[in-house]
Parts: sequence; C-alpha cells; structure tokens
Amino acid sequence: MGTLYDQEPRDYKRVEISRVNYFLDEVSELATKYKMERKDIIEAFKAVELARQNDLYVANGDIHDEQMAGIGQAVQEIGERLHQIADAIESKE
Repeated sequence: MGTLYDQEPRDYKRVEISRVNYFLDEVSELATKYKMERKDIIEAFKAVELARQNDLYVANGDIHDEQMAGIGQAVQEIGERLHQIADAIESKE
C-alpha cells in the first residue's frame, strides 16, 4: 500500500530492444501453436494488457480510498481538538 509520508520513488520501466525481440519471438511461437495470424496474437496481448491495467486502476483506487479515509480521520480529530480548545477558552472567561 502507498503512504502519504514515505512514498518510495517510482520505478519507471524502460523497454529494451531485447524485450521487443523476446516479445516478437513469443508472438511467432503462439501464432504457430494456435495457427493464427501474428496480428491476432498481438490483439490478444492488448486485451490481456487492458485487463491488467483495469486491475491496476482498481488497486490504485483502493489505496486512494484508504488514504482519503485516513486524511478524513485526521481532519476530524483536529476539528475535535479545536472545539475542546475553544470550550476551554470559553469556560475560563
């Protein structure tokens, strides 16, 4: 889960030419195995990638919701403390 105060630096991923070569080898192998066109195999990869991205958006939304709940609790506690301080000041007057 992400944090508000100790966020790790983002780990950007760069695509190396060797990864592209490996991907194309995989596409060719799957096209042969399933007797499909390479472009259809690539479309299947796109569909799987979209599903993965949707899962990531859901996970990120869950993290966001948890963090917002934590901020809401902190704001509520600050408000309660301010009311206590105001009540203490009024009772001394």
